[in-house]
Amino acid sequence: MRFISPVLGAVAVLAVSASIAQAQFPETLMYDHVHMRVPDPQASAQWFHDHIGGEFVDGRTDRLLFGTTRIMWLRGENSPPSAGGVIDHLGFSFTDLTAKLAEVEGAGATVTTPRRDVPGLFPLSFIVDPWGVRLELIEDPQHLGFHHVHLRDTDPTASLDWYHENFGGVRRTVKGSQLEGILYPGNVWLLVSRGESFPSRGAAIEHIGWRAIELDAKIAEFTAKGLDITTARRDMTLPNGQIAFFYIEGPNGARVEFVERARDMP
Repeated sequence: MRFISPVLGAVAVLAVSASIAQAQFPETLMYDHVHMRVPDPQASAQWFHDHIGGEFVDGRTDRLLFGTTRIMWLRGENSPPSAGGVIDHLGFSFTDLTAKLAEVEGAGATVTTPRRDVPGLFPLSFIVDPWGVRLELIEDPQHLGFHHVHLRDTDPTASLDWYHENFGGVRRTVKGSQLEGILYPGNVWLLVSRGESFPSRGAAIEHIGWRAIELDAKIAEFTAKGLDITTARRDMTLPNGQIAFFYIEGPNGARVEFVERARDMP
């Protein structure tokens, strides 16, 4: 099977739908990061690096880059496992799912759903890493690496409406199936399943984040819309550049961060 670059694939999909998306939503934000909360950020990041993928970034040993998306870690004790939370799990795609499952189980992960092939989608399995983060491992050769963020909401359609209205993206079904989601630049899907949940703040998957080109303009926009800005703008200097960020409250207690990065940062 001919390999299709994940980033080029996402660009092609976004280009096809660009005229529709731009007509309704002037700005589509790039998906930026996921932040975890674990007792030992360096150990968890190293485990991900060794068994899930990614490269260390920002001159730090507690964050990894998957394409243009960061997975980052905060230090925290007694974080509830992510399963059942509003940010329920993360999805990663590999060329050989069976081999990957044997590898991660040998490295301390718990396989909670053995491999199963889903017609019209892809082979998949669920695991929990040694720090309580639920992961969906899939085998989708056309979209390798970091694949999706999966939320839980009592009204999945309303949740998708909220994210689409505020952050843009291309709303479509995954591989033509009945599974609807939003595809963001960075080649990351946002998916939502139906179910009760608990807020993400303090959980093993603590928050999700998008990238804003002009942070102050985005703060003004969200304030005008009446969105709940839970943390005001802050500025931070990293070894490879300057960032600024703020937080808002998403549906069902999802903590959402917006970050503006120096233009020369990946």
